Amino acid sequence: MLRSMLGRFRLLLWLQGISYLLLLFVAFPLRDAGIMSQAVTWFGNLYGFLFLMYLLFMVSLYTVQKWRLRRPIALFFVSFVPLGNMIYDFFVFRKLYRESVNKA
Repeated sequence: MLRSMLGRFRLLLWLQGISYLLLLFVAFPLRDAGIMSQAVTWFGNLYGFLFLMYLLFMVSLYTVQKWRLRRPIALFFVSFVPLGNMIYDFFVFRKLYRESVNKA
């Protein structure tokens, strides 16, 4: 999976999606409950770093794979929906990854 650029992007897509879920469903409740106020800072920094890497990979795949413009736009908006990355990966990237592996 990590041998191709698309495989690395799929891994990053999952990591970014998981970090977003951790930020929403772990860090914010911990902060709001007054248990750990630094949780949002830690998870927010992790999410921000992974989101920037996600955007850079997305732009590079857009140019290398010669995608239509609607795929990066959809990926951008899907990244803000909880579980959106995983659902998009399941329905779109899994098929693309299998096709690219079969070509090689």
